[in-house]
Amino acid sequence: MTDINKLKEILLELEEIKNVEFLKSVPSAVTTSWSEEIWTEDMIARDSIQNFYDGVIENNIEIDKIEISIVKDTIKIYAPNEFNLEKLYYLGSTKSESDVQQIGAHGEGGKKVFSDLARLGVYNPVLISGDKALIISVGDEVENTNGLRPLIYNYFKINKLNGNYFIIKTINKKIKKAYQYGLKHFFYSKNPIIGDILHDYNGISIYKSNNVNGVGFYKNLKRIDIIGIPVIIHINKSYAALDKKVKMDRDRKAFDSKLQSSFYSIVSRSGFYYNDMVGNQAIKHILKSSKNIWPKGHLLLSALASNSYGRLKDDKSLKELFSNDYYAESRWTYSRDITYNDWFSTSTQNFIRNKTNKEKKKKKILPAYFTSFGVMSALESFIKNKKNAENRIKNKKTNDLTLKEKKAIDFMFAAAKSISPSFAKLFTKDEYNDPLYNVSFKTITCKDLLGELKDKYDYNTKVIYLHKSLFKESFGKMFSVFLHELSHALGGYDGDRSFSDCLTILIEKCIDNNNEVKKYSKEWSKIVN
Repeated sequence: MTDINKLKEILLELEEIKNVEFLKSVPSAVTTSWSEEIWTEDMIARDSIQNFYDGVIENNIEIDKIEISIVKDTIKIYAPNEFNLEKLYYLGSTKSESDVQQIGAHGEGGKKVFSDLARLGVYNPVLISGDKALIISVGDEVENTNGLRPLIYNYFKINKLNGNYFIIKTINKKIKKAYQYGLKHFFYSKNPIIGDILHDYNGISIYKSNNVNGVGFYKNLKRIDIIGIPVIIHINKSYAALDKKVKMDRDRKAFDSKLQSSFYSIVSRSGFYYNDMVGNQAIKHILKSSKNIWPKGHLLLSALASNSYGRLKDDKSLKELFSNDYYAESRWTYSRDITYNDWFSTSTQNFIRNKTNKEKKKKKILPAYFTSFGVMSALESFIKNKKNAENRIKNKKTNDLTLKEKKAIDFMFAAAKSISPSFAKLFTKDEYNDPLYNVSFKTITCKDLLGELKDKYDYNTKVIYLHKSLFKESFGKMFSVFLHELSHALGGYDGDRSFSDCLTILIEKCIDNNNEVKKYSKEWSKIVN
């Protein structure tokens, strides 16, 4: 049985209240055992403050007009607007789903706050609005319910006060600390954790954080702790991927890792104009301030890298951040300059393995996506070397064959015809003979390539570039490169199945015709000497 006189005394102890008149007590179907999971102190504080937040928004009152005070064991929240205390008794809400400012949509938050405060030993919370007061007490155990105790709504008439209040008394330090954080749970211009604005586009804004860590807000409510990066991110428009979670999340918990990835991807993909990422101060701040966690990585950094589509690789403002002290892991998914087949070629993998092992000894290794910010990797080095070699070819730093080199190539064709006539028939140096492929040869001195096949005029006209040193090598060395490059005409890249099959057949022919190989090997010395 509720002691009404005791509840009156609680009200009269408040300096704002001079007289009290009891109106009614209404038992609720909500009990102190409502829901299996007890809210944390932070969740309780946030949700009880949220009603005040929604109230001032609805009445066009500045959010900083909400006052939160903690004096000894008394926690008090105040806002200048008034509302109907009777609404707190009922489930349901008048808030529109389209209203991005107001967060609650079920009317359950208040009941959960009252229930869980009781479970944490905080009884008789006081709510005041105008000339009405409400105290939520805990009723007696209901028979045959395994200890269920209902919340009792006790209504009083008091002297008229301006605005509305929420008041509790507790010695619980965690609860006090949670209420001290107070309005920082919500996005508003005077939130003390929000620093200077860095970027604003498409309903997504990015600010410096005044704390060592950052916060991600969605529709004005804190959803993410951005550990290790002092940045404030606010998405203030609807996205289906996030709204689905929000609609189902009546406890308004923080986003899990999957939702965080979606949040950061939206920021990276939709928060920047298509050419507005290069030289962007928000991106530079995020990278510069997160230096301590670069090796470990972060979902936000990964999202920025993945959604930059290579535009940040040559951003000079970012290059200075990394200097020459870092090296990135190699991963094909973060390169737009190499094919899948080339990535798995023996030459690529050997280069990456050896180069990475060498760089690890003198540089800090970062996740592969840092290549999107201009950090060099073994793969990037490989691609750069290959491009340089190709550029040297394109720039015609090549030579026509000498008479001696032409004689050597004729010798190679003769050997190929002897060992595998059907293969050799596919190629000719005489365009009038109508072969499958018409090939010509040039020499190169580029150290990065032993051989390279390029299309020339049309699909069946090829140029094979051979390193000049090959003409002084053994027959086996020269012949293997010769066959390798001719096989490319049939099969494309090193990793292509058709190329591999062709080369395998040729190797088999060479083994089966070992005597022919020996014959040409002996004669080769006469050609090159």
